[in-house]
Amino acid sequence: MKNIYKALLKVSILAMLIFSLQFSFAGNKDRSGQAAAQHLLISPWGASNGWGTVGISSTKGVEATFSNVAGMAFTRKTEIGYTNTLYCYGSSTNINALGVVQSLGEERGNLGLSVMIMSLGDITTTTVNNPEGGLGTFSPMLMTLGLSYAKSFSTAIHAGASVKLISENTSDITAIGFAIDAGIQYVTGKYDQFQIGVALKNIGLPMSYKGDGLDFRGYAEGSNLLQTFSNRSQSYEMPALLSLGLSYDFLFGGISKMSSSDESDLDLNRETAAHRITLAGAFVSNAYSKDQFVVGLEYSLMNLFQIRGGYTIESGMWKSNTNTSVYLGPSCGTSILIPLGKKTKSRVAIDYAYRFTVQWKGSHSIGARIIL
Repeated sequence: MKNIYKALLKVSILAMLIFSLQFSFAGNKDRSGQAAAQHLLISPWGASNGWGTVGISSTKGVEATFSNVAGMAFTRKTEIGYTNTLYCYGSSTNINALGVVQSLGEERGNLGLSVMIMSLGDITTTTVNNPEGGLGTFSPMLMTLGLSYAKSFSTAIHAGASVKLISENTSDITAIGFAIDAGIQYVTGKYDQFQIGVALKNIGLPMSYKGDGLDFRGYAEGSNLLQTFSNRSQSYEMPALLSLGLSYDFLFGGISKMSSSDESDLDLNRETAAHRITLAGAFVSNAYSKDQFVVGLEYSLMNLFQIRGGYTIESGMWKSNTNTSVYLGPSCGTSILIPLGKKTKSRVAIDYAYRFTVQWKGSHSIGARIIL
């Protein structure tokens, strides 16, 4: 009975993702930028940004809350992460991300909570009568709060889902929305070195803006009484997308037995290999912008030092007048993982990433993770 349950679960997850494929490919590149909540497409995490968020199939732990929520299932006990990103350096835009993933037990899965706050800096207030400003400034803020759950249904199948609350506001205008993510990761090979990932993201109802900022004062036709009128905002769809990813780990050597107190950990895998080279690729089908291909490479030395790089490709990216995305071309990053003991897998990770941007001076991400 248990095997039948697992088989039905696998078929249900795959059917859901395949059914959504048609929706995700239904986008029109001519509608780029017409969706709401575009910040949902920006990765807030340091390690993931280092290779262009290509790790749809291989990203684990707290950073999987963005790339592919199924990767949360690999968290052993607890993982806490924080990253600050100087987005498009010189634009005064900052992104702060904080996330926690907690294991509920081997059979109960893992629960995650994440928040991303994007500040756009101070913008000069202007009106029709004061186009040059002089009225002060306002500071827009975008926030995404996510509640995630992931579970390993076997040594090969891992799946998860997220519910996200989205808020965009200034001092007098606010928009609230909800969206869901779903993902699956499949791991196979003698040393679990081949990985496949599928993630469906940002599926939700349209958003619209409300608030006093849409009101104006005027006179109704045929009346000399000054009145307040309310405008209605146009509704906007969510930036839905489907990501497909593959990765392969080339593992060389094994870390000394002194690095582990558990003999079962001596088997060769991502964490015990003295040298690991991961080759990854991803295809991202966006409903409201051009599709993208991403390739990436990561090298890990004894799970203590990692360096990675990626390249994002989009149709027409080499023509400045046809670019529709900020992140195109190369990205690079590194991580230093500090063990919390001689015979433990617990680590503190320091992450840095730089992503080239079409405008401005690129994006810098620096963060830290506590992996228990």
